[in-house]
Amino acid sequence: MSETPIGPGEGRSPKHDRTWGLIGGGLGAAVGLGSAAIAVFVEGADAYRSSPYPPFFTTRHLLVYDAFLAGVMLVGAGLVTLGLITTRRGRFPRTDGVGASGVGLVLLVLGAAILFTRLIAVVSG
Repeated sequence: MSETPIGPGEGRSPKHDRTWGLIGGGLGAAVGLGSAAIAVFVEGADAYRSSPYPPFFTTRHLLVYDAFLAGVMLVGAGLVTLGLITTRRGRFPRTDGVGASGVGLVLLVLGAAILFTRLIAVVSG
C-alpha cells in the first residue's frame, strides 16, 4: 500500500456543493418553522411573549416538542453518519462528506442545545 496525496481540486463537485447548500437551507427552514409551529399551535406558547424561554418548557412531562427535537437530533446523527460514509466511499468525498456532516452537525447540536435548555428550565422551574 502506497500513500499518494491528491490534488486540491480532486473529490469536489460544484453541483454537489450547491445541492448540499439547498438541502441545508431547506432543512434549516423546515426545522425553524416546524419548531415555531409546534410551540405555538400544539404547546400553546404565546408568539408575542418575550422571556428567556417559553412557559411550556417548565412542564414536567414529555411533550410533542421534545419528540420533535429528538427527531431533529436523529436526522442530524443520520446525516453525520452519511457524511462519514460518503467521505470513505463517495464519488466526491470532499464535497459530500463535508456537506452531509456539516448539515447533520448543525441539526444535532441545535436539537441538543434546545433540549438541554428545556432540561434546565424543568429543573429550575
